[in-house]
Amino acid sequence: MVKPIFTIPDKRLRQKSEEIIAFDKTIGQIIADLTDTLVAQTDPPGLGLSAPQIGITKRLFVAKIRNKFKAFVNPQILKFSKKELALLEGCFSVPELYGHVVRPAEIDITACDRIGKQFKNHYKGLPARIIQHEVDHLNGVLFVDHVHNQNGKLFKVEKNKKGKEQLVEVSRLIGL
Repeated sequence: MVKPIFTIPDKRLRQKSEEIIAFDKTIGQIIADLTDTLVAQTDPPGLGLSAPQIGITKRLFVAKIRNKFKAFVNPQILKFSKKELALLEGCFSVPELYGHVVRPAEIDITACDRIGKQFKNHYKGLPARIIQHEVDHLNGVLFVDHVHNQNGKLFKVEKNKKGKEQLVEVSRLIGL
């Protein structure tokens, strides 16, 4: 079922999520709801969505990895590469804002699937970025926090006189 996505300044987005102990039907339903909600996001298309973004403070997110939706339950990033990349990020919980975030280019992660079976994987590039962004949500951190801490700038999309979309710097933000 498509759920509403919580947006700033909702305080629940800043809470640290609880570890999942029981792998029951509830977990499967949360994964289904996250996937349905993510699929429903088309402008822009969704790449990841965490349980806190739909009001559930549990350590769980869904990410679109190589065109397939994958659930990550109780994820832990085990290792970060020294190489970092700055890429433009956005977030459904911080609508219409974008900013460059410097993150490690590669990660090693362990997590459980929907039935509690543990897995380990190495990710690089966009999948590594999506996972780091979603793990941040589970810790009450938003991408704008990284932009701020890295002395970066935030942008919004506006149309110019010819109707073409462009990024325009936002000078002042309230509620972040």
